[in-house]
Amino acid sequence: MSAPLPEDRLIAVALGHVERRGMHAWGLHGAAHWWRVRHNALLLAPGTGADARVVRLFAIFHDAFREDDGYDAEHGPRAAAWLREVRAGRTPAADPACETTERELRGLRDEDFSRLAEACRLHTSAKHHGDATVATCFTADRLDLGRVGHTPDPDLMPVARELVDDRTIAAAMARTRLGLAWTDAATLAETWGVTPPTRLFSKGAG
Repeated sequence: MSAPLPEDRLIAVALGHVERRGMHAWGLHGAAHWWRVRHNALLLAPGTGADARVVRLFAIFHDAFREDDGYDAEHGPRAAAWLREVRAGRTPAADPACETTERELRGLRDEDFSRLAEACRLHTSAKHHGDATVATCFTADRLDLGRVGHTPDPDLMPVARELVDDRTIAAAMARTRLGLAWTDAATLAETWGVTPPTRLFSKGAG
């Protein structure tokens, strides 16, 4: 059995990347979004067969290299490139990784690391993907499109249609509208070691 994923240490690294880019940790593409993507992915994984460790890593790192909240087409490739550098032992000085993050990325099986890097690289540019884990990452992210004013489109979900039916989309939209009010603050704090702004736990925070 593999060791538990040290999500609190990984989140600290990802939020450091966000801060260095002048982005807001709890902004449009920040940690509240990441937590919903994580939740969406873990709901989908039993049905898709996705690797739960990889989808959680995706949730943490996929938007951590954004430089703005608008059209930043290169943020996915930047994340994938950083992941590859860390795994290869060439962690960029400008975007450091803690020893725990380095160990986690180097400890992934080659195929699982490839899935993670591919999901980060392509999550905004590819409509579909044949790998179940990558497809689950894409879908989990797209189920949170309500935060930018779009209703998730089932045709843009590269998993089985029965897994993203109207009920699934409605539930995801409800979570988006609630900000973090749908989740348990203690679970979030214990899992990620962070304390979100109180306003995000108010109904309708978005």
